[in-house]
Amino acid sequence: MDCPSWWAKVIDQINANHLADPAMLPGAVFGVETRQDGRLVASVGEGWANNTVCEIGSMTKPFISAAVLLALEESDLLDIEVLVCRLPGMELYAADPVKSQIRLRHLLQHTSGLPHFQRYSDWPKTPCNDPCGKPPSCVSASHDLGPVSEWIGAPALTNECIHADGRCQPARLLELDKVSRYIMQTYPVSSSPQPGTQYSYSTVNYVLVARIIEQLTKKPVNIYIKEKLFEPLAMKDSFFIAQKTGDPEMDARIDEGVGDEQRGRIADLALITKDGRLPPEMAAGHGGGWDKFRTGWRFVNPDGGMFSTADDLLNFLRVLRDGGMFESRRILSPEIVRLLVEDQGHAHTMGFGFRGQPTPYGQGPGTIEHMGYKMTYFWYDPAPDNPSLGVFLSQRLPNIAQNTNLADGLHVILRVFVPLIKSELSSAEVPQPV
Repeated sequence: MDCPSWWAKVIDQINANHLADPAMLPGAVFGVETRQDGRLVASVGEGWANNTVCEIGSMTKPFISAAVLLALEESDLLDIEVLVCRLPGMELYAADPVKSQIRLRHLLQHTSGLPHFQRYSDWPKTPCNDPCGKPPSCVSASHDLGPVSEWIGAPALTNECIHADGRCQPARLLELDKVSRYIMQTYPVSSSPQPGTQYSYSTVNYVLVARIIEQLTKKPVNIYIKEKLFEPLAMKDSFFIAQKTGDPEMDARIDEGVGDEQRGRIADLALITKDGRLPPEMAAGHGGGWDKFRTGWRFVNPDGGMFSTADDLLNFLRVLRDGGMFESRRILSPEIVRLLVEDQGHAHTMGFGFRGQPTPYGQGPGTIEHMGYKMTYFWYDPAPDNPSLGVFLSQRLPNIAQNTNLADGLHVILRVFVPLIKSELSSAEVPQPV
């Protein structure tokens, strides 16, 4: 299919933004798909290509959502209103008067009351944290996966000290079962208002959802997603584990077989933080920088650690657009699709943000969307005349929890890329006078 003229304009504009401020946009791969023009993917920046692999951050969460709905459906337990304390592996919540009220929908919609990033001094006392004492610190004699941050609330990013096997250990060194159990034991839940009444983003909601998946399926969450979503949807460059951990027993469980060629296509991370350093809430990797391969991690990072490409992500959006079908095969049931694409309250579906009105950047009502903290974004606009799917991937890290400049990084996505596509699509759909 020939490249339509409107898409050439989009490429030129994104490249112009890259050339004007390469520190803000060192590179990107982006794509759109419509029924009228098919799939279009392009890239800008040295070293970037259409098949560049990026860590997609919180865009991982819709995949965790889809997976838990699949796992529940397979067990004949598909009910988003179920109290999570009644699900396998979640019994610890049954004895707590507040946590026992948390339903699956509360985890998926960030209305559980679980906390997000906080400094250690604002966190309750735990076996590994004294809010009145020194910052938490724990190391492994055999594995150096980076320091521990003074922040708590996102175990993968902060490398939080987790009490497991009788001692405090870095979260990155531990498998999901131990990290999620520690979250259940120590993370407070707000009792005012009660769960389900107020949106408050917390990435660990999805660590607990991933725990439910593993308990239901008896498989590592990344392997289950590979079998149920990546392989059926031809998402050949999507994975969680970029390389082996070095532990033969662990590798036998979670390794996804990623090879040197795929690793060679993983983009570097550029900092757009105000001081040019990693944000204080984010623990560096071994050596002081961010390890894009997450060398040695045993924690799958289900709340934000998925790698993917523009093509793969468009395949996932396509199955939602097409009612659960992909290349004449049913991948998701109509009920799961409905839960993922329709408004479920709190401006959310069961996996995406939901726009009841047109977005400020041109998408129509009913648009579902999700972003990732490393400047990634995708959407599905179900416009009845020409539904569109879109994705934008860069690898830029802003300040987030403190002294944020997140909006600066999002500018090229939400104020340039998306509006330009919607404007060009609208213009292309207007019949031209003869």
